[in-house]
Amino acid sequence: MKIKYVVLVALAGILILSLTACGGANSVPGDPLDGTSWELMAYRKTRPIPGTTITATFEDGRVHGSAGCNSYSGSYQVDGDKITVGPTAITEMACMEPEGIMEQEATILQLLEKAEEYRKLHKALMKLR
Repeated sequence: MKIKYVVLVALAGILILSLTACGGANSVPGDPLDGTSWELMAYRKTRPIPGTTITATFEDGRVHGSAGCNSYSGSYQVDGDKITVGPTAITEMACMEPEGIMEQEATILQLLEKAEEYRKLHKALMKLR
């Protein structure tokens, strides 16, 4: 598998995500995100709370994944390097631990829905892991 790095630039901040390309025969023409899975590395210059994993999988115009506690899904569209996400739906579990997980989850989903563009990043970002 080929590892790529992308950034979703949001109105409220920047999400830095690790992108693992898993594109297959079902890829949507002109949609470089289709068939890819992502794991959040940082947002607003902050790493996710230890013990949480935030993911996004893009398939056939839909994005779904884990927001750390709850699962979410929604639509997305790509036009060049521009992206539009949402609205998203989320399960309604309440996680009490680790501390701050529900606030982190709300922030992540707000940033995802406000994302405006994505772009490849330099390999130096591997050091963020």
